[in-house]
Amino acid sequence: MHWHRIAWPCLAAMAGLVAGCNGPADESGSLASRPATAVIAQPVEMASFASGIEALGTARSNESLDVSANLTEKIISLDFDDGSDVKQGALLARLDDTAERAALAAAKARLAERRRTLERSRSLVSDRVLSESEVDLRASEVETAVAEVAELEALISDHQIRAPFDGRVGLRMVSVGALIRPGDVITTLDDIDTIKVDFTVPETELARLKPGVPLVARASAYPDRRFEGEVSAVDTQVNPQTRSVLARAVIDNRERVLQPGMLIELEVLARQRQSLAIPESALVPRGERQFVFRIIDGKAERVEVTVGTRQPGVAEITDGLQAGDVVVTDGTIKLQPGTTVEVTERSAVLPSRSSATEN
Repeated sequence: MHWHRIAWPCLAAMAGLVAGCNGPADESGSLASRPATAVIAQPVEMASFASGIEALGTARSNESLDVSANLTEKIISLDFDDGSDVKQGALLARLDDTAERAALAAAKARLAERRRTLERSRSLVSDRVLSESEVDLRASEVETAVAEVAELEALISDHQIRAPFDGRVGLRMVSVGALIRPGDVITTLDDIDTIKVDFTVPETELARLKPGVPLVARASAYPDRRFEGEVSAVDTQVNPQTRSVLARAVIDNRERVLQPGMLIELEVLARQRQSLAIPESALVPRGERQFVFRIIDGKAERVEVTVGTRQPGVAEITDGLQAGDVVVTDGTIKLQPGTTVEVTERSAVLPSRSSATEN
């Protein structure tokens, strides 16, 4: 009697376990009979990708100059405003050239007189009053006077300090009336319509680093902006100590946002290619493996994929999918293989691929 009291509860418990074990199998077997699960899907597309080479550099002007004089003299005028744009040949400053202009006037008078003397001498040669040698002497004196005038004009030109190229001047470092000496800085002049950045990369990247390769630049002062440029030159030697090579980038800066001296983050977009792309939201990670749910005949199929380069919101797929496959981008958490799905809407176009980084 006591045995029956113990046996019946045990049998009931075992029956419950058996029913529990069969439950999931019955449930998985009835997936097709469940209502369709609403999801958002996106077709697999082709997109441009590039493997990025990251580097740091300091912004430099395309052309830069400390404006100074090459003689000692007093400044009589400054013909620019702080921070103004100037054209090539624009007058920036004038030095006192009073004595030189007076000397030039005297030299021009001597030249004129010697030319008149030469003309009279030539007319006397025909009358045999003067010899040919005396005429040659007068001609030599004219040439000497011409040279004196040219020398004084060049000296006066040195008193006029002009911009050697288009650019933007900096702050005034001197005042009118100051005595300036060779090497004293009057102001700075920079051409910043194009910014140069010198940077180094490991020698292992040398094969991918070529002139003309596009790049993206960023500065901490403008975290939401990107600046486009390209590699302009690569040095001919590898540093044997660091095993790195020096390269130069040029960045379009016509808006003059970047300034010389800024720290610039560069991403060289080497090895550009066309590959399959899906939104990152479609990826379903399982440990170190990546899966997606592909829709086949209205049912979800779990497919393992190989992910290449990642970009903001986008993943490159190198294996596992084909162009035109439709993958679930929203609602994957509710799916398992074989689930009947209903696509309620299509995802927006793949996000803009503005940069590239290695996965």
